Order: sequence, then C-alpha cells, then structure tokens
Amino acid sequence: MQEAFQDASYKTPLENMLKICDDADKVLQQLNVTIASYDSLMKQLEVDISMVESEKKNLTELLQDYIQNIHKNLARIGSNSTIKIREKSLKMLKITLPVWEDNEKLYNLRLSDFVDEITEEGIRLFENNENAQEYIGRKVTNKNLYDTVVGIGNVQIQLYKIEEQRERQISWNQVARNSGGEGFLSAFVILSSLLDYMRKDDSDIFMDMHEGKVLLMDNPFAQTNAEHLLKPLMNLAEKTNTQLICLTGLGGESIYNRFDNIYVLNLIEAHLGYGIISFF
Repeated sequence: MQEAFQDASYKTPLENMLKICDDADKVLQQLNVTIASYDSLMKQLEVDISMVESEKKNLTELLQDYIQNIHKNLARIGSNSTIKIREKSLKMLKITLPVWEDNEKLYNLRLSDFVDEITEEGIRLFENNENAQEYIGRKVTNKNLYDTVVGIGNVQIQLYKIEEQRERQISWNQVARNSGGEGFLSAFVILSSLLDYMRKDDSDIFMDMHEGKVLLMDNPFAQTNAEHLLKPLMNLAEKTNTQLICLTGLGGESIYNRFDNIYVLNLIEAHLGYGIISFF
C-alpha cells in the first residue's frame, strides 16, 4: 500500500474492502459508506478551516488596533515639552512617526505574515510536545510587535542641545555625544516627558489632566550647575507639574535662584556608636 494511504482514516476502509473483494455488492456498499464518511469529514474540515480563518482575522484586527494605539501614544509622549528658552518657544522632545494611513496596507501585510509565522512555529512546537507558551511570550511583546509592523528604526527622536549662546536640534543618536550637563538635561527631558505622559488622565474633564509628580534627585548639579542648563531643566519640571527635591553640597546663585525653598541639613555626631552620623 502506498505511503500516502498508511493513515488509519484511509488504511482501515481500504483493508475492509479488500476483505470483501469477492462480493461486488458489499464492495460497492462499503465504497458508498466510505465516500459518504469522507464527504462528511470534508464538510467538517471546511467549517473548521472557516473558523480558523475567522479567528485569525479577528486576532489580526485586535493586534492591528493594539499596535495602532501604541503608535498614537508614542506621538503623545513629547506633547507637553514646549518651553521658552531665550524668549523662543522650543519643543524639547520631538517624536516623528510614519503616517499610519499612508502605510496601512504594508502594516497589514507585515502583521499577517507575523501571525502566520507564530502559528506555524506554534504548531511545530505542539507537535513536538515542546513549550509554545514561552515562544509566543517572547515573540508577542510591545517592542517586537511594533518593530515588526512599523519598525522602531522609522521613529525619529529629536531633542535640543542647549549651549550657552545658542540651542540646536539634535537626533537621539547624537545625545550620547553631549557633555555631562547637556546629557543630564537630555535625560531629564525624556524622564519628565514620560512621567507627564504616564500621569495624564484624559477622562478627567475638570482638571488640567496632568497629575503632580515628585522627583527626589541626589546631587543633580554636579554636572548641571550652569545657569543656561538649569533654566530649561526647571522650566520643563514646572511645565510637566514635577516638583524637584534635590540634595546637593553645591551652592551658588545659579542654583539658589531656581528654587523657592532651600533647606540646610546639619550633620552631628550621634554618640550612639563608632562611625554613626545622624542629621536633622
């Protein structure tokens, strides 16, 4: 018997027909029964395939809506980062994204291929009694979904490099080449923008939709005590409704003038044990 017919669903009916091959009527009857069972099986398979295709379509649409929601929210992260520097309004964080509508067909195709890839590998893992959940959990993440469909490399992030006499826009890759103070300011722009985005409450129509935040910072002025860097840092903190509590041993007008309240902590010996220091 050919290898293609070794499966029990084919092999058993054929063996039954061979047993009664000397009786034509019984052979014909068995053949009709076999054909009818195959017809019934084909109809059931058509229903199952239709359900699978329907579920795939629903899943793809859900993932598409989810990725599109990520896309929209990425554009909102820097929406509240505009401050005045030397009497000019500058958007300190600018995130430029591909236009979703212009690329929607391409995104749908990429997502469909992604779902097919997950499905095929998942089936292979199940057939080999391997853990498909771990594979799916590793593949279906926010980062991987967005990178697969839209492409993280297509997202442009731009900040401003604040110098003593001027300011100029730079890319995210250029941020690493900033000086210590300029780098700290760029990191603060990202942090404060993310905090502001996470604290937004679009459902509250009676408030300004920006909840307050408090950042406790340990000696942030070691690299950022220049006045031209402190001003935008404090302006951005105020714009994003972020209160800064900064611990530092540094002084000077450039720092003192940025805060409404300044407290001095005096250290005294506790006399509770050797090497123990307390403060008030």
